[in-house]
Amino acid sequence: MRYDAAIIGAGAEGLAAAALLAGAGARTIVVERSERAGGRATTREFHPGFRASPFADELPPIPADIYWALDLARRGAIFRPAPVSPAARRFLRDVERRAADIRARAVAGIDSAPDHSFFSRPAVPAPWPGEDWMALSLADVLAREPPDIAAHLAAAALSGSVADPYLAGSALHLLTLPRSGFVTGGLASLANALVGAAHEAGADISLGHDVTDIRHAKGRVSGIGLADGSEIEARAVISTLDLKRTFLSFFQWNALPKEIVHAVGTFRMAGAAARVLFALDTMLPDAARDRIHVSSDLEQLAAANTVWRTGMIAPRLPVTLRIVSAADAGLAPLGQSVVTATLGAVPFRLFDGAWTREKREVLRMQALAALETAMPGAGAHVIAAEVIAPPDIEEALGATDGDLMGGALAADQMLSAGPWPDVPFPRCPLKGLYLAGSWLAMSGTCVAGAAAARTVAADIASGTLK
Repeated sequence: MRYDAAIIGAGAEGLAAAALLAGAGARTIVVERSERAGGRATTREFHPGFRASPFADELPPIPADIYWALDLARRGAIFRPAPVSPAARRFLRDVERRAADIRARAVAGIDSAPDHSFFSRPAVPAPWPGEDWMALSLADVLAREPPDIAAHLAAAALSGSVADPYLAGSALHLLTLPRSGFVTGGLASLANALVGAAHEAGADISLGHDVTDIRHAKGRVSGIGLADGSEIEARAVISTLDLKRTFLSFFQWNALPKEIVHAVGTFRMAGAAARVLFALDTMLPDAARDRIHVSSDLEQLAAANTVWRTGMIAPRLPVTLRIVSAADAGLAPLGQSVVTATLGAVPFRLFDGAWTREKREVLRMQALAALETAMPGAGAHVIAAEVIAPPDIEEALGATDGDLMGGALAADQMLSAGPWPDVPFPRCPLKGLYLAGSWLAMSGTCVAGAAAARTVAADIASGTLK
């Protein structure tokens, strides 16, 4: 069967794209290498009776129009508002405004005439919303705040990430400030709801099949090849993987235009997140539902960034703790708790070799020390822990270098400074290929997938894709 669209990856973005495209009448298939859909939106039992989402406690919010279009409330994806500290409220309002403006700009680009001339005309992009932060550092933006509030906001912006807060452009990390709540039952509830929406719309979901290449000829894609030797023909391909993984994994570089090879080759990743999941045999106080940032002043964040660049593990990593069972009691047995620790500035490649058991133990001990600092005595109640290092994230999610942001949030490769700013997002210079694994996901979960779906639908309707 020939499809209108083949989507690589059954995470939130891929499933949303599938549901919206199939709902618009396009023959759509999603191909996922894992045996389970969801990607980052997963919840699993890491110790008998204790469950957590291994890669994130929550995702950026789903914009209301997408949420209702997918009928996610009826499907069981119920969000519970997360506590917001007074220090973050004003910034969250500003972040929400900027995120909404970025979404609007991305959607506006859908109707722009696609250009696949490989940079044959000069790029003169209009400024993106939020570009004023490209010239500012976190320290600049937070300079008027009291030191403790500035440290709190910087730590929240860089949680599970890395940057020098004194470097111009690091203010872009404020776009990642958490703005959502928990999904009741864990993030897997969201994945299940999106799977239901895609199935009901008529999309096919193929699990346990690895995509090996994107077929293309004469400057346009024709489908995807699978590890079992089969091929799926499609006039559009949506990749929910990041830019590097998409082009490094699915194309032979000598078959691509030099401009694409250069743009992808110079695009930088910045994987820096690790996670530790703790099971405790006691109930921790409900009052501690908000994130707890441990040892996270601007100087420490800058120092951790410096050590990260050397490929070493800093002696004091920035750690964010969350008692996820306080927000959702179903994640732990009665009277017990689940705590997650998100560590930032953790290098994907260590200067002295592979990620051994001993090096993973360093992460566990740093997370445990942070837990004991925040809640003295809690460490004695830990009965199990699981460490998730950057290579584990890359292996599980296909995220290059374990980078959950889709690339370094730097002024020279975001917004109008993207890899091909003269081709309206989410299109690529290669006709028929669309990206839904980009930094646009910061502006809301399912946003990149919805933008890709709407762009494919528009290009089909205009006759661009035949």
